[in-house]
Amino acid sequence: MTCARPSPDRWPAVEEGGGPLPGFAYDAIEYPGHPRPQTHPDRLAAIARLHGVPAAAPSRCSYLEVGCGDASNLFPLALAYPGSRFVGIDLSGAAVERGERMRVRLGLRNLSLQVADASTWDPGGTRYDYVCAHGFYSWVPAGVRDALLRLCRERLAPGGIAYVSYNALPGCHIRRMVWEMLRHHVRRFEEPSQRLRQAYAMLQFLEHGLIGGDAYVATVRAEIKRLLEDTDPAVLFHDDLGEINEPVSVTDFVAHAQRFGLEFLAEADYSEMTEEAAPPEIAAKLRQMAEADFLAKEQYLDYLKGRRFRQSLLCRSDAPLRRTPDPAVVMALEVAGEVSSATQPMDLAPGARMQFRGVHGSALTVDHPVAKAALLEIGERYPGAQTVAAMLACARERVGRVDPGEAGEDAEALCATLLTGFRLGLVGLTCESPRFAVHAGRRPRASALARAQLEAGSDGVTTLRSGVVRIADPVTRMLLRLLDGTRDREALLQDLAQRLADDPMALPDGQPPLSAGEWRVRLGKELERGLAEALGLALLVDERE
Repeated sequence: MTCARPSPDRWPAVEEGGGPLPGFAYDAIEYPGHPRPQTHPDRLAAIARLHGVPAAAPSRCSYLEVGCGDASNLFPLALAYPGSRFVGIDLSGAAVERGERMRVRLGLRNLSLQVADASTWDPGGTRYDYVCAHGFYSWVPAGVRDALLRLCRERLAPGGIAYVSYNALPGCHIRRMVWEMLRHHVRRFEEPSQRLRQAYAMLQFLEHGLIGGDAYVATVRAEIKRLLEDTDPAVLFHDDLGEINEPVSVTDFVAHAQRFGLEFLAEADYSEMTEEAAPPEIAAKLRQMAEADFLAKEQYLDYLKGRRFRQSLLCRSDAPLRRTPDPAVVMALEVAGEVSSATQPMDLAPGARMQFRGVHGSALTVDHPVAKAALLEIGERYPGAQTVAAMLACARERVGRVDPGEAGEDAEALCATLLTGFRLGLVGLTCESPRFAVHAGRRPRASALARAQLEAGSDGVTTLRSGVVRIADPVTRMLLRLLDGTRDREALLQDLAQRLADDPMALPDGQPPLSAGEWRVRLGKELERGLAEALGLALLVDERE
């Protein structure tokens, strides 16, 4: 059963009902599955290696996801790394069944899905290089939280990394106010869709009925706006109406992990740990705090941010963990980023300061010529990733640095710059990133997963970078379905024109029907644009594979 948000002009009335929610909620209403880049082993391996933990290469690893749902997070990983082994377990038989159908369709022999309870599941003697539990820890009973951490302690390989996300304090104190109101209102309703309708009715009741103009009203109104505008109905049902939803401070979470022989490594969203956004005097205090107690700095940063959600990485307590990241490790990693120069005209001369910006507002000022040239290269090559070693060679050539004696200093400057950029969220550092096409070949091929999703009627498709993009244009959706690697440009034009002529219902309202010949003329001007769009979204498979 899927669910949808009621139309704003048809809000149901607030009612009273009776009876508890029957059965297993995740079988009653599907939880939306999608890939999560923060759980990707290329990211986890890079962070671990920066901090001294010898994490396994993504191309030769074992990866377990606890609470995998329909395995949407595992499909792109299993496709990208055929030499690795992936296992997903979930208590929802309906979700696992959906995932198994897709697994068979994609022919993934390196992925295994099981209906299992994490508190009783026996993995045998297998050790895992990566254990992922997204949207699990805060939403299960205390005994199951213990079981998850026990599983990590017993089954993580020596250099293994566990990803655990959870609702965090203090930010969730604000969320909890509205949770409690919604839960109180729906407590007497039995049928899942009725509970959801009444939750929206209660939100409308609150939105239009809040009294006064004090801080409470402003806070609740902002939370209601987030739930109405930005929250998937199924997420609201499972998270905000769920019987169990236990936020925890990072201090208490780490203490819990330490009881099971695990240690906090970092946040999967690495830039979340930076103090740069704080006023300079506060940022200095946080850095000073981190020197004495790394965890205290994280906790006080949460107080300043009002953080609601964490995606924490754990390693074994006997791992060779280094709190300060090693810039020298950067040279063995890969880098990518949507970076552009904010300084015009650009000046790559030594000592000339240039500012670079990312798409999410991060900024970094650089004056080293090779570092500046490398950031320009990174932006030009996006979304593609390149090894830092190769980037160094390109950047040195770009600024005409030919003296071998300067290579060491250039490498040191570049690694320090990229590490700072990673901390700020300007660039991403990875290890063995998935490959995708940067040029549309003679017979372009979209990923099998994206084509399967489109054929199933979805307009949201998974990219080869483990992201999700919406393909709004029906012509582009149909083009992508045809990109199976068997058609050259001429065949693509012919088959796409014929399909559009045969299926006018697939087009937006108001689009007049056209013959195959008319479509062919129109598409002749648009085909390369559509292929370029697919390239930019990382949907085309590298022909070298």
